[in-house]
Amino acid sequence: MERNVAKHVLADVLWVTHQSRGHREAKYIYDLLRRSYRARQMEWHEECLQLAWTQYCHWVSAGSPNRLNEVKRKGRHNKKLGDLAYPIRLEKRGRNEWEFAWPGEVLNLSDKFDLGINYLEAGDMKKAREVFKSLLGECPYFIDALNHLAITEWNTGNLAAAEDLYTKAYNVGRSVLSEDFKGKLPWSWTDNRPYLRTLHGLSLVKLRRGDIAGTKELLNRILKLDPDDHLGVRMILEDIKNGTAPWNE
Repeated sequence: MERNVAKHVLADVLWVTHQSRGHREAKYIYDLLRRSYRARQMEWHEECLQLAWTQYCHWVSAGSPNRLNEVKRKGRHNKKLGDLAYPIRLEKRGRNEWEFAWPGEVLNLSDKFDLGINYLEAGDMKKAREVFKSLLGECPYFIDALNHLAITEWNTGNLAAAEDLYTKAYNVGRSVLSEDFKGKLPWSWTDNRPYLRTLHGLSLVKLRRGDIAGTKELLNRILKLDPDDHLGVRMILEDIKNGTAPWNE
């Protein structure tokens, strides 16, 4: 935990410097700190700094720590999600592994989210829908609220609405990744699970609606992000190949 905090503080310093004075100044600060840590044989600090630099470089390549694709949001104001600043980030966890870092705004709504889950599991779609919509009113980028609101639509037979909600969740999560992102988002890092559930749910809706190409693209994307396949997508791909996919389940 201490290492992660130190990394994040250093990465934030580099990013703020980048925003105010440019990449050259951020690189100057990085090199200055690295030389200082190395001269004093502060190996732990140097390692945290290196992790911070990797995080900072990822943010630069993505455009910003919380860049969002421009996605139209339905509503009376007809705003775009890309017009709003959402503080979602990726944190480096291993050599090529990353984990979503959700802000306190999402974490503070966990009790209310659990209430929605309880209604959903009890089969009360109306109350579950009300809770998830309320959550999204407070935090529009709450991916798991979008996922579970999509489930309520699926359970009531409205596949078009379910696909629309999953697509919104997909765009929020995808916006945090750079265009050439080749890292892993393993299921074992728990904060990756909302986005992986989004990909999985969206793929199943597309399968149910007959979009085989779209389904396969998403399932293969999941495998690249989570090669250990905690969601069992290889089995679904095999069923599609054999013509035995569960179309109506």
